[in-house]
Amino acid sequence: MTLNEAGNLSRYLDERYISANSDWHQDDSAWKFAHISNILDRNSIRPASLCEIGCGAGGIVELMARHLPDATVDGFEISPHAFAICQQRQAPNLTYTQGSPFDGGRHYDVSMAIDVIEHVEDPFAFARSMGRISTHQVLHIPLDMNALAVARGWVIEDARNHIGHLHYFTKATALSLLDECGLEVVDHFYTPWAIDQAGKTLKKRLAAFPRKVAFGLAPDAIVRLVGGWSLMVLTRTRSAPS
Repeated sequence: MTLNEAGNLSRYLDERYISANSDWHQDDSAWKFAHISNILDRNSIRPASLCEIGCGAGGIVELMARHLPDATVDGFEISPHAFAICQQRQAPNLTYTQGSPFDGGRHYDVSMAIDVIEHVEDPFAFARSMGRISTHQVLHIPLDMNALAVARGWVIEDARNHIGHLHYFTKATALSLLDECGLEVVDHFYTPWAIDQAGKTLKKRLAAFPRKVAFGLAPDAIVRLVGGWSLMVLTRTRSAPS
């Protein structure tokens, strides 16, 4: 399966996505890298080979390459606009490819899809392909589906029209999808993007404090009710039954 066969990704090939997201989310790279490093370190995984599928502007995979100087690291991106930005980011052990890893015959210790699976038309085929090309997988998945987002209406519409989300996950549906695709969930935790990004505006700072307090009391319930979190997940390809 090629990456394009996972769905209609034309908005990333033409001008639509880069017009709406001119920085290609580069500001979030260090924040996401810290959470990726955390989930790998706490499970004692130090890969000798790693790839990121849909690496965007290349910020995360560049940080991973510098964090793992003895590893072979590959970044794959289909967008010509994002790929051009990638070329400005380099590391001795890092290679960028404009295309997909799914049809290249390579196998990795770890493959990553960071805020990607919600963008592809067929997330099941995408997750199964990740399982075929790697032993472990790291995924970061926005949890768009919550009561407040549904009640407000425009939140999910905005996620579709401006960020390109085609699927809207809860923790339960995200983990079930991965399990149904033959990926055994090893570890997972919430990442508080709404709280950690709250410094950007006064409105967000005011909303962050009660959200943080409520999360400490009932994390699963508050994520389902008001949102503002994503899910970092570590999986491994499940062995076929003998």
